[in-house]
Amino acid sequence: MKKILLLSLVLISWLSQTSAQEKKFSISGEIKDAKNGEELIGASVAVPSLKLGVTTNAYGFYSLSLPAGTYEIEISYLGYVTEKKSINLNQNLKQNFELKEDKKDLKEILVKADKVDKSNIESNKMSVVKLDIKQVKKIPLLLGEVDIIKAIQLLPGVQQAGDGSTLFTVRGGNIDHNLVLLDEAVVYNPSHVLGFFSVFNGDAIKDFEIYKGGIPSQYGGRLASVLDVRMKDGNSKNFGVSGGIGLLSSRLTVEGPIVKDKGSFMVSGRRSYFDIFFPFTEQTKDATAYFGDINIKGNYQLTEKDKIFISGYAGRDKLGFGEFFGFGWGNYTGTLRWNHIFNNKLFVNTSLVYSKYDYGFDLNISDNLNFKRSNFINDYNLKIEGNYFISPKSSLKFGTKQTYYKFDPGIRTKITEESVVPEEALPSKRAMEQNYFISHSYKFNSRLSTEYGARLSVFSNIGEGRSINYAGGSPTYIENGFVKQAAKDANNPYTNYASGEVYNTNYGFEPRLAFTYLADASSSVKASYNRMFQYMHLIQNVTASTGQEFWTPTDKHIKPQMADQVALGYFRNFKDNVIEASVEVYYKWMSNTVELRDGADIQFNEAIEAQVLAGKGRSYGAEFFLRKQTGRTTGWISYALSKSERQNDYINGGEWYDFRFDRRHYLTVVLSHDITERLSISGNFIYATGEAFTIASQRYRLFNSEEATIQYSNRNAARMPAYHRADVSITWSRKKIPGKVYKNESNWVASVYNVYGRKNAYTLSYDNDNNGNPIVQKWYLFTFVPSITYNFKF
Repeated sequence: MKKILLLSLVLISWLSQTSAQEKKFSISGEIKDAKNGEELIGASVAVPSLKLGVTTNAYGFYSLSLPAGTYEIEISYLGYVTEKKSINLNQNLKQNFELKEDKKDLKEILVKADKVDKSNIESNKMSVVKLDIKQVKKIPLLLGEVDIIKAIQLLPGVQQAGDGSTLFTVRGGNIDHNLVLLDEAVVYNPSHVLGFFSVFNGDAIKDFEIYKGGIPSQYGGRLASVLDVRMKDGNSKNFGVSGGIGLLSSRLTVEGPIVKDKGSFMVSGRRSYFDIFFPFTEQTKDATAYFGDINIKGNYQLTEKDKIFISGYAGRDKLGFGEFFGFGWGNYTGTLRWNHIFNNKLFVNTSLVYSKYDYGFDLNISDNLNFKRSNFINDYNLKIEGNYFISPKSSLKFGTKQTYYKFDPGIRTKITEESVVPEEALPSKRAMEQNYFISHSYKFNSRLSTEYGARLSVFSNIGEGRSINYAGGSPTYIENGFVKQAAKDANNPYTNYASGEVYNTNYGFEPRLAFTYLADASSSVKASYNRMFQYMHLIQNVTASTGQEFWTPTDKHIKPQMADQVALGYFRNFKDNVIEASVEVYYKWMSNTVELRDGADIQFNEAIEAQVLAGKGRSYGAEFFLRKQTGRTTGWISYALSKSERQNDYINGGEWYDFRFDRRHYLTVVLSHDITERLSISGNFIYATGEAFTIASQRYRLFNSEEATIQYSNRNAARMPAYHRADVSITWSRKKIPGKVYKNESNWVASVYNVYGRKNAYTLSYDNDNNGNPIVQKWYLFTFVPSITYNFKF
């Protein structure tokens, strides 16, 4: 890694030396929202006369180096009024800006080009989509819940993993191939209520974006995508309260300054209450089903160069029926960050981050037959990330992340002393992951730019712990064409490891590369390549979050998954950049994908390595995207044509087969229209090819046998019916309108999910009709689902 850093610094020095003789100064500072003091991520600072500019980093900081002189600079951000300022740059200058929200008259149709974001054309980012949280709140979703994950499922290349589910897949990846971050902390299960709601409370979220490819070097650990979510910092100018009351859940957010313009806080809570209706019916009076979560964040400006942030999240789900059975899970995160500006070019963020995910299941059949089972994963990490702004054409990003993991894969205890179920705890597992990354952005000329970098990952299994020794050395063996679990070595069944002892290490070198070529002022061609390693694997046999799934690390037998992806795209804006369009094609190949073997036993089993097989994968496709973000009518149309396959020597006869979430066609339409200043209507439509699944192809009885034998087709050789639905919503708002003074803002939102009642298949089951003939039954979840929500802010 030292060699990589040295070579990069030498190259950067060479690229910068042409202007070294010219005296330069820097203007740097922060860009914030004038109304609430929130930092604006990705705001543009440009010098039109030189055709140069930079954007703010994840903390709203920018730095622009220019030759001495007088300039007019423009500061812009989508949805805000562009600010222009003349500066005389004869020394290093610190200049902060606050932008005002652009509240255009609804009668205005034309939008000036200098107020419209062109980063989709000019930046080195591709396969990346950023949505405004205000736009997300207009999208009609299940039961009226504002949900950023449901929103990204309407983007090209991102697909839902089931009707109404917040679990998602990206470009042929699995549901565990997505890195989900909340203020830099990993969220291991981003779902509430069996996946029907996400853990993200829309009122607590400031900014988010999803990377489907061309992933920058500061991210790693998952094969398919990164969903980077950041909480609001809190209003540093005024106290405020906002919230919403829905049919099945409500939320409340309080925010305000600690010291005006110097520090602020935000607290946001949410709780479902559909369980309060259960006692009114005999069938559900003993049932339990609810979720709740809370987001907390605070920040304080210590000095002009130092700022600290502290944030946390806690969420919990509980489902069950009386004392008979129950299960639940929870996510907990905490982040402590320190921003330090070393000088006008160097910005460094240091973070201490904690994540925890736990789930449990309890069964109480009788006093002598009952148990509780629980599982945990704890994640502690230190991350240091620096931004060095060399010049308007050149910038460097570098850093390291050190993570310690502790897995408790299974703890079983008695509910009563009389229970015959034995108490037991599977051995804990521990691991260390080291990451080092560096990237360099460089603009060769007015048309061509690049961002290249690399990431080095080192994953080590450490003690205290143990591993199983198998007879023959391998955890599995082949018998009559079937994979079976091998027996333990009779003489030496286990190897024990002392605390801190490193007993297995894997390395991963992950190059990243992106190019952008501006064909003209409104179009560009982009290309990217990235390699990703994944050392954490989700083991589950169903897609719903039921508490049965668990994470396990790479070890001596389970190899790290790896994916390479190349992508090429054409991007073009129309009507003075009001409408953006893009076409991307990609190809991804994967190795060591984790697949459950036939007959796998994953319930409270220490020998997980004997239940999985390493396979290969490939996916490829084309994605089309058309979006309008300004004016009275906004929204997008997206379409993905893709194919995703898997291969394993011992599945499907070694032949390639369709991945479960392979969908050839995926079309979404999202539209919102402001009818008047107060009234707006929104709608979306989805059409998708049905999921692949393995169907029962034959059923027969052997001689003198009462039990029927079912024979299945090749793996995923059949298809569910096509999925499609339409959702609509109407919003009536009371806003602070010029000439009409209201003390607060509020709106009523009425929505209908699946407005024409399509019975989309969720799963299939096999049964007999009244005459004993075999039949296939289709099960579905949602048809026509209305909801109404009242939102307020004051």
